[in-house]
Amino acid sequence: MLAEELNAKVNRLLDNYIVFDGEFLAFTPWWGGNELGYTFYPQPHYPEPKEIIGKTKWTIRTLCGNVPEKLGISEKNASTVKVSVSILSHGEMYFDKIPNIDDMIGKSGGRSSKTRSYLDLLRDMREEGYKLLFPSYSSATNPHLNREFGGLYKLLTIPRFYLKAMGRRSQRQSEIIQEIFKSQPMKPGFKIRIRVFSRDKEVSKLFVNAMLITLKYLGIGSAANRGFGRFKLTKISHAIEGIKKDLDITKEIIVECKREGNSSFPRFPSPQDIRVIKPVNAYIRRNKYRAEDIEGVLAAIGISTLKSTWKSVCNAFMGSGRGYHTWVLGLPREVNGKGYISKNGELRRQSYIVMSPTEDLGVILLPFYVEDYTKIYHSDHGQVEVTNINRVNPNCKTLPPSQVIKEHVDLALDWLEEILR
Repeated sequence: MLAEELNAKVNRLLDNYIVFDGEFLAFTPWWGGNELGYTFYPQPHYPEPKEIIGKTKWTIRTLCGNVPEKLGISEKNASTVKVSVSILSHGEMYFDKIPNIDDMIGKSGGRSSKTRSYLDLLRDMREEGYKLLFPSYSSATNPHLNREFGGLYKLLTIPRFYLKAMGRRSQRQSEIIQEIFKSQPMKPGFKIRIRVFSRDKEVSKLFVNAMLITLKYLGIGSAANRGFGRFKLTKISHAIEGIKKDLDITKEIIVECKREGNSSFPRFPSPQDIRVIKPVNAYIRRNKYRAEDIEGVLAAIGISTLKSTWKSVCNAFMGSGRGYHTWVLGLPREVNGKGYISKNGELRRQSYIVMSPTEDLGVILLPFYVEDYTKIYHSDHGQVEVTNINRVNPNCKTLPPSQVIKEHVDLALDWLEEILR
């Protein structure tokens, strides 16, 4: 009883400092992860305050060049803004039981299990997913697969999930399928409530406006740059003056702040930099298929980032792909010693471009320009620095090398727009 009374007293005290209280609907899948990296094990994992706060601070820094000290930029500076998250409706799984992989390998494709492999099954399941997402899609293969796992098949059309489903060489196939069962994304449609508390009205106004941009356009959780983790505001119970409720970053920059700092941190794109694509098409085997649901949009986004897709546009299936500069879309991108490498160890960097689905099944391309280039080499047929390699555009014309990162980002935008339209 004492604990309940204490909690009630704390809640009443917090209510005196509430600056925002709103409800949000997940309109793309949420791919979160607990300390084990699982979305659904041992229990469902939903967005947490620390995830929202961390990504919102990143957004503020891209907008303003720095994060105000009052938002807690170091251990010495405690944040004057607090966030709470509560779950209003629970999320659903794409597949709610672990499939019997051995049995599916034996039955899929009508061939003997002795001539089949786990990767063969993955390809068949992806083909079935294409058929479910794109009604006009046809395939030479006709796998006899259980439609009970249709949600899994749809997920496998998304390259990021397909890569995870391939697993590591050290894993048995039964271990891989258990891993993706536990860590599968959560279906869109669940609701959360977010409340923000602060004594400082000015810094909290900046924080809430940036948070709304983050949730709708940049996403939280895994694969946010590829469209996962988007939430739209559906209801406001309380908001202080100055909070923008109807956000449209394609028309104006909502957050007002004086930008400070150097060019070594990404800059939030201006409305003129942003590209809007609608409708969206998935480019599969040199054919385009209209995306009619959010999973189709995510599949189209993932496919558009693949070097194999860029080469396919130019019918360049054989030979080196070094002229197709996909390193702009994030690293690592190295397979069997070929691809992009660094001479200083493992190479990791985020994509310069965030690909954000819209509620009406479009895609917004958000380029985050920054001059933070460190030497990247392409290792196919010898190691050559990417800024010294010719570039191929979507018209399949060869362009000279460029030392200007913005030119590489703009060319990648051209490629994505060409493939997705």
